[in-house]
Amino acid sequence: MNKIIALIVLTLMGCGTTSNVVNTYDYTPVLLHLDSDKQHDSIGFNIVTAIPELLYSKLLTGDLALWENSSKQVIVGATDFAEREKKAYRPFVRNTDLFIHEYWKLYHRTYDFGIEGFSFTGETVSGTRINYGYVDMRDIINLLRTEEIPTNANGSSNLTYWEALNSKTFDFNLVSFGKNTFKRDPAYSVYLKEDAIHNPKVNRDLHSIQPVKDIAYTILSPEINSNPKNATIYQTIEAAINKNKQTVLNTSNDSFFLENIYKTWTIDNISIEEEWQLKNGLPFQKFKSLSVFLEQREVTFTQKEIDEMGIRINFQGFIEYISEKSFSFILQSINNEEIKPTDSEKMYEALLTKPWNHIK
Repeated sequence: MNKIIALIVLTLMGCGTTSNVVNTYDYTPVLLHLDSDKQHDSIGFNIVTAIPELLYSKLLTGDLALWENSSKQVIVGATDFAEREKKAYRPFVRNTDLFIHEYWKLYHRTYDFGIEGFSFTGETVSGTRINYGYVDMRDIINLLRTEEIPTNANGSSNLTYWEALNSKTFDFNLVSFGKNTFKRDPAYSVYLKEDAIHNPKVNRDLHSIQPVKDIAYTILSPEINSNPKNATIYQTIEAAINKNKQTVLNTSNDSFFLENIYKTWTIDNISIEEEWQLKNGLPFQKFKSLSVFLEQREVTFTQKEIDEMGIRINFQGFIEYISEKSFSFILQSINNEEIKPTDSEKMYEALLTKPWNHIK
């Protein structure tokens, strides 16, 4: 509501968010505040909760430097960090606030920024603010660039923390710009943010998140499903595995299979993992792995191993056959979000018909 009021004020002042660019400034320290409850579900991730979860174990052990504040003069040790969390109303990883320290530059209609670090706060039961401290970006940049951020069904898989941060798709408030804390002119904070992040007349090199999803599903067993194609899949894979037992021995470290090499192995369950990409508005499926519960032991096969076993169904290669989805299955997960069996059909239909940032 405050943002809407501020935008109305800006419009009345004759400086709407899509007006000509009037701001030009060199690299200026800025502070962003993010509220976990205000992050839009459609972007697929919540940076406010994800970053504390990523760093928590390192802060507990003291393997990551935690400073009292961004001036980096006083270190908060692991013991002090744990003591501060004990006073908090909620665990560190469930805090609702995150502060990002950045530098912004807007010059010749081009916006640029750099991330300096993060500050973390909490609250006691009585509402007293707890300062956990500050983490410098240089200490975690490699971690952020290599680790993938958890994403829900609306989001995109294979997205690193660094890419998520550089997409600027998350919701935030600009709480300070240089020495300006906007106490006298709160509307100016909104204007600076909208001008830098959303004004179409400003050039910006933000990370573009590509529509990619990790899909996992279970092919229903013939014992609980009457679709004849399910029975064909189970019978074909079971026969191929029993003809190529060496492939199982190479894949699994379980001594059970070597000890029972002469036994006919049976499959209890089959699950598939795929990567889906949206190309020209249509989903393109890419096979990732096949997992079977063989004698109640999970064994996972790659496409190379499937090809080595020569698995074919109705004169089609296995990968091509399952891409048609003519058998009965239940979605297990989309990205990092588990799908309830009762929602499987609805979610699968949404994958095929809805915009991918509004699957649910």
